[in-house]
Order: sequence, then C-alpha cells, then structure tokens
Amino acid sequence: MIKPLLFALVLAPTLVLGQSLKNKLLPPAPTPAVEDKTPRDPNKFAALSILGDSVQLISLSPARGDTVQSGEWTSGPTGGLDNAVLQTLNEAVKAGSDKREVKLYTSSTRSLFGDPANLFVDGKLSLPGKLGEAIRQSGAAQLLLVTRSRQEPGLAAALPARILTTLEGPGFVLDQRPSAQIGFDGQPGLPVFAPYVSIRVALIDLGDLKLRREQSIAVASRLPVERDAAANPWAATMPEQRVKALEALIEAELPRAVKGLIAP
Repeated sequence: MIKPLLFALVLAPTLVLGQSLKNKLLPPAPTPAVEDKTPRDPNKFAALSILGDSVQLISLSPARGDTVQSGEWTSGPTGGLDNAVLQTLNEAVKAGSDKREVKLYTSSTRSLFGDPANLFVDGKLSLPGKLGEAIRQSGAAQLLLVTRSRQEPGLAAALPARILTTLEGPGFVLDQRPSAQIGFDGQPGLPVFAPYVSIRVALIDLGDLKLRREQSIAVASRLPVERDAAANPWAATMPEQRVKALEALIEAELPRAVKGLIAP
C-alpha cells in the first residue's frame, strides 16, 4: 500500500508541471472581432486626401546628366492640393446622383503621406487616432482615399524621355538637358517645364475596412517657357501658378477615375 501511494505522490507534481508547460506553449486566444454596428447609408461617402503640401521637383541638367535632384516647396495656402482633390471628389460623387452625400477629410500627419501600403494592416485600412474614428462613425458606407503613387514617368505622355526615377504624388519635371525639341515660341533648345500628378484613388468598404477597388493616375502637361526665363523656369513662376497647374491636372483626370470606382 505504501509503494503505490509514493508513486502517486511523485507522479502528481510531474502532471501538474506538464500541464503548466502545455498552457504556456498554447498560443494566446485570438482577440474577438469587434462588430461594426454603425448604421451605414449607401448614398453616403467619405473622402480622404493625404497628398500633403510638398511636391517633388525632378531637375535634369547637362551638368548632372540624368541624375535627379529632388526639392520641396510648400504650397499656399496650406492644404491647397488636398482641398482641390476633395472638392473634385465631392463634385464627381454627387454628379452620379443628387441623393449622394460626401463628408470630406484630410490630415497634416506627415507619416500618412508615404507608401499607401503602410496604411493597411492585415488587409484592412488602419488610420490613426481621431481621424480613423471620425471616418468610421460618419455613417458613410464607402471611403474614397487619395494618396501619392509611385509610377514610371513613361506613363505620363507629356513628360520628356530618359527620366531615371519614379514619379510620386504631385510634382514637376524641369528638363534643361540639350535637346533638339521646339519650344512654344518656335525656337529650339528651350527647357521643358512639366507639372505632373501621380496619385492613387482607392475605394474602401467602411463596414470591414477592406479595399474594394483602386485606380492609379499618372498625367502631365507642359507649361510655356519664355526665352528670358529659360535659365530657371522654376524660379520664374509664382507658387500660385504652380498650384493652379497641378489643380488643373487633378480636376481634369480625377472625375473619370471616381466614376469608374463607384459605378455599380
């Protein structure tokens, strides 16, 4: 009778220890998904533009060959480009139906201006703090999200050839390399000064925060360069002129992308 009892006493701690190790090795229980109970109206849209105020200047000169020099400038007033995007989105969405409503949002958080992929976690849109909360609680069924997009210069037909960097967001190309092209005044050798817009428009379902559709836009135009401004066309234009040139591209191209995204 004594031996079985001793054996049981020895075995009991082993079983307890084994159970304890097993519990420690088990993965933690998954966090239960929070059900979205916000009432959503299919005629309500949210629109978020996070292009920011900085634009890229792609400067190409004989001294640097094809090497890119990037610069930044701040548009005025602050948020001018995002405001242009939002107003264009608002008009484009409402053009499809007079029953539609659009709530407009932007952000000055610089961390949001980079790679759009960073805004998604496990396939779902993840916006910081009060911005994400406000959009989720807006009652909108879908979100139109406009971000910068990295694309090849060849996609924008108006840009000069041999640009060895990608486009990103709104920006300008200043090409002062030797060229046989004819300028607006009929004289050869004038630089090319070209505004461009490289952006991404995504349609997000606010019920589950997943991407439904997306479309990228890469478009450019050329600004006239006067002979007396050929040495530095960038400095010869006012910031307001640059903003208007970019706004014109946004207003011309964005409605077509929105129409395709929100079509049934």
